[in-house]
Amino acid sequence: MKVLLGLVLLTASAAAGPVLSELSPAQIGTLEKGEVVIRSEEVPGGVWPRIIAYVRIKANVDAVEKVFRDYASASSFVPGLRKAEVLKRPDPDTYDVRYTNTMPVVGDTQCTVRNRYSRQGDALVMRWSLIESAHADESTGELRVEPLDKPQGSIMRYVNYVRPKLSIARLAAGAAANEVKKTVLALKKESERRGG
Repeated sequence: MKVLLGLVLLTASAAAGPVLSELSPAQIGTLEKGEVVIRSEEVPGGVWPRIIAYVRIKANVDAVEKVFRDYASASSFVPGLRKAEVLKRPDPDTYDVRYTNTMPVVGDTQCTVRNRYSRQGDALVMRWSLIESAHADESTGELRVEPLDKPQGSIMRYVNYVRPKLSIARLAAGAAANEVKKTVLALKKESERRGG
């Protein structure tokens, strides 16, 4: 009964949100339990799938945005991240960031990514694209955070696609979804700690 009531409240509070409309009632029930919903999509010609993760956060959109823009502290709460260094800010909503990560099997890696933030109504959208990496030919993604259970809740969709260089593709196959899940849970936890 509690899950059913939660589904009704969750659905009613965000009736217009496009992220919530992508999920089935069973997936919404998973979010209500505080868990992450993971989907994957095959990419034509891709070695790895595109990973899409959804999570409900007990913090508002502004609190989640502050966590994402806090590159200096990111290594303290994102698993496997050793450092996030802002190299350049072409404008207030664009960051070129060099990430140093420890990856399963591969070890330490570095990549430089451009992150662009924008608002679409009440929703936060952040898109990223790869500038440089020794281990990937392509890395793109999008984060969308929408209000839910106003004023203190939100729903996040995290989309990530990496086309690794062939030399590491087979070594790390299968790790992509697990890494996305760990990252999304860490971002949820930190957003709730700061703004929940």
